[in-house]
Amino acid sequence: MLGYQLVQDQSTKLAITPELKQSIYILTMSAEDLIRYLQEQEAENPVLELEFGRDFDVYGRSSRAAIGNGRELDPLRNARQAQDTLESRLRSQLRLLSLPKEVYRIAAFMAGNLNDDGYLDLPVIEVRRKLGVSEELLRTALEALQSLEPAGVGCRDLRECLLLQIVRDSAAPPYAYEIADRYLPELANGKLGKAAAALHIPMEKARTASDYIRGLNPRPGLAFAAIETQYIIPDAIVESHGDGFTVSMHPANLPKLSINSSSRDWVMLRGSAEASSYLNGCVRSARWLVRSVEKRNRTLMRVVMAIMEEQRRFLAEGIRGIAPMKMNTISAKLNVHESTVSRAVQGKFVLTPHGVLPLKYFFSTGLSTIGGRGISSRSVKARIKELIDNEDKNCPCSDQHIADVLGAEGISLSRRTVAKYREQMQIMPSAFRKRR
Repeated sequence: MLGYQLVQDQSTKLAITPELKQSIYILTMSAEDLIRYLQEQEAENPVLELEFGRDFDVYGRSSRAAIGNGRELDPLRNARQAQDTLESRLRSQLRLLSLPKEVYRIAAFMAGNLNDDGYLDLPVIEVRRKLGVSEELLRTALEALQSLEPAGVGCRDLRECLLLQIVRDSAAPPYAYEIADRYLPELANGKLGKAAAALHIPMEKARTASDYIRGLNPRPGLAFAAIETQYIIPDAIVESHGDGFTVSMHPANLPKLSINSSSRDWVMLRGSAEASSYLNGCVRSARWLVRSVEKRNRTLMRVVMAIMEEQRRFLAEGIRGIAPMKMNTISAKLNVHESTVSRAVQGKFVLTPHGVLPLKYFFSTGLSTIGGRGISSRSVKARIKELIDNEDKNCPCSDQHIADVLGAEGISLSRRTVAKYREQMQIMPSAFRKRR
């Protein structure tokens, strides 16, 4: 008969506590995010004390030598200097031209509507409509704006930008103006023969003019663009020593956490049960936070060590020596879950003998060689770029030729794969790289 009955069932389940979530969250943080997070926790937790050193350079060397020599470091040296923008630079030049008041107003208005490349984003008709000025005044103001430095600023397209630079350069080769004015698409496609035939000039002169035009600045305003400089302090430092290597954590990214016991002692002296309960909770939270940060650093250290053990050829040969590697290789080596490795390498950087690289850079797909040895796709891309950099520009390497060269070196690759890698590196096809 069917019915209801009470039974006991014993099972195990994984419960993710808030503390465990915090530990996982800390592992995924980059060094900068971790320090900001710890500063927030310090402001909220009265028993937590944070000390982190920024007195180190990118190699982990202390920068306190100047203080030790008796010279105090001026804190104002760290203040950011006021950045000179393109608009302010152009306005200061306009004031020196002694322009009529109306012409200056129009030119200053257009200077404020230039994009970061120095091009006039606003159509001239729109400028005239907004300011209610005549076409003659507008033309005069535009000429004044385009006469300023850097050369080419205030242009409306690439052609005008190049022509403005050529006109102001007394050393410009012959026919450079004509080629930039009438045959810019042919120049971009490397078809100089058509331009040379139309201008009735030898190919050598057309090639000289083409090389000169390619050397001009297509973005004259970029030198004054408000670009935020990004600085990277690596999480770990890898140094080669003969056949071995050492890994150390960067001291600037190792914040020192401690628990201030004096705050708790002060509350205990007051005898407030409510305050004692609050402080006890703060102490428990601080202790867990300290353990989480220490565990993060240990896990990151183990992951970097395991990666470098798998990438010993990279330490000796550079990028061409990177071996194919997946995250499950590191997780099996460390006996941890693959997601732990993924969280550990997220947003982390390492300083190697070959530069500062993200940890994710060392994980790449593998290609099999004729000898059966695996090779990383990054190594193949580095080899393709090397072949293109050293090619004869009069007869550049085609994708098929590159595939044949790689095949002779034991790397079996199809022409389509070579083309895919070349496009990922933003390198043009051989037809566009050829000098004609």
